[in-house]
Amino acid sequence: MTDPRRYSIIPIRSLGIVKNGEDWRVLAALGAHASRLGVVYANQSTLGALINMDQPHVSRALRRLWELELVRMLEPKGKKHRLGFQRGNRMQLLYDGPGHLTPLPSAKELELPWGSRNRRWP
Repeated sequence: MTDPRRYSIIPIRSLGIVKNGEDWRVLAALGAHASRLGVVYANQSTLGALINMDQPHVSRALRRLWELELVRMLEPKGKKHRLGFQRGNRMQLLYDGPGHLTPLPSAKELELPWGSRNRRWP
């Protein structure tokens, strides 16, 4: 089966700040799954399958990208799958520099801290 995606859009500012090869691969996978506003619905297993990387490595790379302010965690949408443990992650690639200058996809969106599944900040 061939992959229908033909390109990946990543933040140009990542050229100067991403040093780790795993982080680059995960960033490229995020860009391949991102919407026009940078929203990514793909789970860590899907991202890992695209770049041939195990889920724990994807998770650690996502954490580093979040720390570099290249990724923002968003509140999950919809209902969880009946066999799922919890609702899936939603992320947004931040194309416009540090400080979260990239606007949220809509006025109803909520940004979450890393590892959180609810609206409360620690």
